[in-house]
Amino acid sequence: MNTFLKRYSFLTGLIIFILILFKLDFFKLIHVLKEINYPYLIAAFSLTPLILIIKAYRWNYLKKKQKIYYHIKDSILMYAVGLFFGVFTPGRLGDLSKIIYLKNNHCSLGKSTVSVFLDRISDLFFLLIFGCLGMFFFFSLFQNFILLFVLSLIFILILITVFLQTNLIQSFLKKILSFVIPFKYQKYWKLNFQDFVNDLKIYKFKNCLFIFLITAFSWLIYYGQMFFLAKSINITSISFLSLSFAVTIAGFITLLPLSILGLGTRDIVLIPIFSIFSVPYEATVSFSMLILLTLLFMSLIGFFCWTIKPIQISGIFKKFSKS
Repeated sequence: MNTFLKRYSFLTGLIIFILILFKLDFFKLIHVLKEINYPYLIAAFSLTPLILIIKAYRWNYLKKKQKIYYHIKDSILMYAVGLFFGVFTPGRLGDLSKIIYLKNNHCSLGKSTVSVFLDRISDLFFLLIFGCLGMFFFFSLFQNFILLFVLSLIFILILITVFLQTNLIQSFLKKILSFVIPFKYQKYWKLNFQDFVNDLKIYKFKNCLFIFLITAFSWLIYYGQMFFLAKSINITSISFLSLSFAVTIAGFITLLPLSILGLGTRDIVLIPIFSIFSVPYEATVSFSMLILLTLLFMSLIGFFCWTIKPIQISGIFKKFSKS
């Protein structure tokens, strides 16, 4: 039963989305889409490559600290391919594809994992901080969730303290690394934890601060993209800051393995938040659909990059088993 729930949990978002469609007035939805302001829409989509470049630059910086040198062009190609596989394959194979690129360049699996791990954690850390601020900003909607979140955070900090003061650190690292390499795939390889830990120690506070600033800048561009999307369908009652908080909370929720590309789960977060600002139901759903299109556009760029710098995902497990 548990295996069934894990395997088909992504259907939750699809079911939610179908229920949302039943409440739609399709004539109003069509009207919203007919009135799209295309200059704003084009401006929004034009920011997609810029977001990709900034994130690839961050990953390139992380690799350079490990003395793993790639031209920024190659990092952009590999990062885009990772985004493509992250969308169209199960189990976060996008992160695995980046690790394989590095491993093919004669880096150990432990060394290859570090930059990918930190790159992923950077976005998660920013989402966590800004998402928490957003929940306080929309306190009336998330007051119950905030209490649960704070209690969970305290519990996690206690667990981390216990792990660090005992011999359970290796088990702790395995759990943390499951964010990058899913647990169900770990039986195919043995990660060199010593390489991982040694390279992790390279990064000092100033490096972490710089990474955080790059991450914040990439998200600022993303918020600009969301603002243009909102303007393109005449959502003007919500401020830039409120919109940023809203899409951050929605982005955090879509990390849960309950949907594909955030379908349904993103909508169920945005609808109550946007209703505070009297945004019509159909406009909110249209906005969510446009976000989905930007993700697909990013994936299309990733597919094009894959044709330039191909990688065979089918060989991942075989490569891992030889690590």
